[in-house]
Amino acid sequence: MSVLILGSHKETNLPLESQHISKHTSEEITMYEELDTFERALQHFGTRVEVIAAMEMGGRISAEDAYQMIKSELKELKKIRKQEKK
Repeated sequence: MSVLILGSHKETNLPLESQHISKHTSEEITMYEELDTFERALQHFGTRVEVIAAMEMGGRISAEDAYQMIKSELKELKKIRKQEKK
């Protein structure tokens, strides 16, 4: 299979899957597999806060609702952290 590389006039006969610029290394994959419960909860917390902030900025929820939702998420995160410390 011949593929034209963007920004170049060269063609290559490499398989398409070998031309991906950003492949995950085994180190990156391993790094995320070894997350403990708190680290996973922290990752989830960050995602939830991003979504809540986006909803507030988009006018879907009020600033007060966003604050209360984030406060609730933080409370849950603290619970998990406390359990992990035991």
